[in-house]
Amino acid sequence: MNVPADLPVKEGDALEAPENVQAILERSCFDCHSSHTKFPWYSNIAPVSWFTKDHVKEGREHLNFSTWNSYDDEKKLKYLEKLPKAIKEKMPMASYLIMHKEAKLSEEDKKAIAEWATEAAFDFE
Repeated sequence: MNVPADLPVKEGDALEAPENVQAILERSCFDCHSSHTKFPWYSNIAPVSWFTKDHVKEGREHLNFSTWNSYDDEKKLKYLEKLPKAIKEKMPMASYLIMHKEAKLSEEDKKAIAEWATEAAFDFE
């Protein structure tokens, strides 16, 4: 499976969150949920490569912050409403955190994302 690390992104399509939230999302979410994945060295060795690239492909299909502004308002609202629960319960995935300890979200990180998502959702209601 060939999953490119970088995909072309239309100017203006990428998410623009407040600086603190953007930094958290880039550190903890963008490898799977953006068009700018930093694949580690082991992602080129089977069978790990299959697992890694499949997860990135699925992550991008589910939510891609690089194409955020191409989503309609209803879809953005849906993601913003689901984001606090997702980061509290399952994201980033435990399997990802094994090799990417820096991606672990602190309680402060989770609070910042949840507050931003709740506030941003008001723009689409």
